[in-house]
Amino acid sequence: MSVEQEISSFLEEHPDVEVVEVLMADMNGIFRGKQIPLSGLKRVAKKGVPFPITTPFLTTNGANAETISDEYGSDPDRICMPVPGSLRLMPWADRKSAQIIVTMQDSDGTPFFMDPRSVLDRVLKRFEADGLRPVVALEYEFFLFEAGSVPPVPVSPPNGMAAAGGANCYNMDVLYDFEALMREIEETCRAQDLDIIGLVCEYGNGQFEVNLQHTDDVEAACDDALALKRVVKSVALKHGLLASFMAKPLYDEVGNGLHAHVSLLDEDGNNVFSLDDGDKRLQDAIGGLLKTMPDATAIFAPNANSYRRFDPDWFAPVVPNWGENNRRLSVRLPLSGSKNRRFEHRVCGADVCPHLVVAAILAGAHYGLTHKVDPGPESGEFDSVDFDNVLPPRWRMALDRFEKSKVMREYLGEDFVDLYLRVRRDEEEEFHRQINLWDYEQYLRVI
Repeated sequence: MSVEQEISSFLEEHPDVEVVEVLMADMNGIFRGKQIPLSGLKRVAKKGVPFPITTPFLTTNGANAETISDEYGSDPDRICMPVPGSLRLMPWADRKSAQIIVTMQDSDGTPFFMDPRSVLDRVLKRFEADGLRPVVALEYEFFLFEAGSVPPVPVSPPNGMAAAGGANCYNMDVLYDFEALMREIEETCRAQDLDIIGLVCEYGNGQFEVNLQHTDDVEAACDDALALKRVVKSVALKHGLLASFMAKPLYDEVGNGLHAHVSLLDEDGNNVFSLDDGDKRLQDAIGGLLKTMPDATAIFAPNANSYRRFDPDWFAPVVPNWGENNRRLSVRLPLSGSKNRRFEHRVCGADVCPHLVVAAILAGAHYGLTHKVDPGPESGEFDSVDFDNVLPPRWRMALDRFEKSKVMREYLGEDFVDLYLRVRRDEEEEFHRQINLWDYEQYLRVI
């Protein structure tokens, strides 16, 4: 079904919709958008909708980086075209509303190099040329906080029960404390065709995890991941709460992670990692992941707070390592049968852009498969981690490593890497210049 047919069917089925939100994913994993009347939807299908060219590469707080002002200061528009299958109702909205995802085109009609969907598509074409189809499933962790609390205060049970102390990982009583909220999240996901397969109480106080079903439509998986974040945050707000996917919102709690499960299918639909040479090809892919992991850390940890999560005392993987069934590791091989043999990439925080993260993961895996990279010794189920060879632990170090990476430039594009670096370095410099409360507490009186 074409986008125009999809929109026509939607208009017939939902004539009472008042407004449509047009959304585009940016490099921060944030939907930027505009609201249009329902009457404008058919025009979007035919002619697209204009967005400023800098929309996909804004800073995290939505500003234009100073370092790009000379080149992009005029901020001309580019046409953005709707993504098939992305038109969905917004059940949480006060008035009948819908949303549709768009992707940016350059002035000649080709995909715009900074649109995260374009970056991901560039990597996927490498697999397509080799007769391979990646299969991806994404898992998000998030915290629920009292609305308006800064610093954030973990949520209290809305049913009047006393808050449960400690981690309470997988505690069903805590999950039932928030049953109304969780049920509405599930119902809203179903209304948006988001195939979630699990909601659990996680390790942190007020922390939960939500899992999406695996799919070989990788771009849709990443679109759905951002749509899922929007559902969780919007439904939580209806309940008077803040849902945060910040990587490390609390000093004395675990951080929020994004875990990516990845397998590969051949042209006959067979799981490549389950074939006769599957173990070797799986290890080749993991070898590429581990070799490129330090290079891609600037994608896996995109902002200042991301690096606060890189604390081994709070279970964050900080070493390029791998093994079966061990959650201390950066790349884990989960318990699986022959049909779902896969690897789990555990490095990222929940604050990432899923399109760029999956692009970087797949780039590493493809590099490993192509160059038959040895992943080194495997860690066992109960092995501890040697912290001698850690990922870049600071933002500037990660950006420097990303800049020098030949592999990331080859797979993600020279133009993307250079512009990504300019924006992120602007953010890093601004962060470094800030004087925060800790500075005053430590230095104001004694120096």
